[in-house]
Amino acid sequence: MTTFYLIRHGETQANKAGILQGQLDVPLSESGRRQARAVAEALSGVRLDAVYSSDLSRARETAEAIVEGRTCPLVLDRRLRELDMGAISGLTIEESRKRFPEFHARLAADRYGVRRPGGGESRLDLRSRMASALDDIYERHKDGRVAIVSHGGSINAVLGIVSQDGSWPGLVVANCSVTIVERDDNGWRTIRVNDCEHMRSLEGDGDCPRA
Repeated sequence: MTTFYLIRHGETQANKAGILQGQLDVPLSESGRRQARAVAEALSGVRLDAVYSSDLSRARETAEAIVEGRTCPLVLDRRLRELDMGAISGLTIEESRKRFPEFHARLAADRYGVRRPGGGESRLDLRSRMASALDDIYERHKDGRVAIVSHGGSINAVLGIVSQDGSWPGLVVANCSVTIVERDDNGWRTIRVNDCEHMRSLEGDGDCPRA
């Protein structure tokens, strides 16, 4: 049995502004750094064999807080990035709807298969690369415990993989929340979703859930 601790990165200024970050490389805000320290403390009693992270700085900074003081490796993997938003990266959802109405009409008809304009990804694309990353990590760490620091869309994709029904939960994954899933050769099991109790002590920083 392999246990996966899925952690969304800490807050960024773009999160607070409602901006679609996608694969823009946006650093943590000061609040996000406090959140990263809080989740690191919450996981301090968990023996981890490795910490895997998206290579985007907001995830990497969060992962670095988790791995600090541990002897396990930190492994950066581009497959753990957020959905590539293409041309709508850097926009709010309202701006995106105004600039790309045809895309949003197609998206309403097909939530999974429609790619973002300007060379972006679909949710099916995201799910495929997340599945590839999870398969590789599972094979490396059978009977182990690993943390994966990633993004809200990516964690939704994992929950769809775990459910085995191809769904997209549409969960608002809180910054620095912890979702725990397990896998063995018979399949997946969900243990905990979007746990952010460790954030409640951070006044003004630990709203749960947070968009």
